[in-house]
Amino acid sequence: MDIALAAICGLVAGLLGGMLGIGGGTIMVPALVLLLSVDQHTAQGVALGAMVVAAAAGAWLQYRQHNLNVRMALWIAPGAAVFSLVGAWAAGVVAAEWLTRAFAIVLLLIGARMLLLSRGGQSADAV
Repeated sequence: MDIALAAICGLVAGLLGGMLGIGGGTIMVPALVLLLSVDQHTAQGVALGAMVVAAAAGAWLQYRQHNLNVRMALWIAPGAAVFSLVGAWAAGVVAAEWLTRAFAIVLLLIGARMLLLSRGGQSADAV
């Protein structure tokens, strides 16, 4: 494994994750698969493990900047935690080839929706 390239992937994923509010896995998984030749299952596991610390740090800073709605986060967290376990289990039973394709399709759909339906940070009610 190229340690320098892995460190750069972490820096880029952390920077973009914190700046754009995207999960670091959005950057980390493709980087690990395409640049470091890590298999899809391992890339997802590594990204999840690395992002625990990154997400905690980013959430703390957002809290200090008054951008974290703690009540909303507490309502979302239990379901996210439980279904993360379900998703991780499901990923383990899906072939890496199909997991990679599904990941790419989800990224494309999310990107297209954000690009085409962006409201410039306004809520749907404000438009």
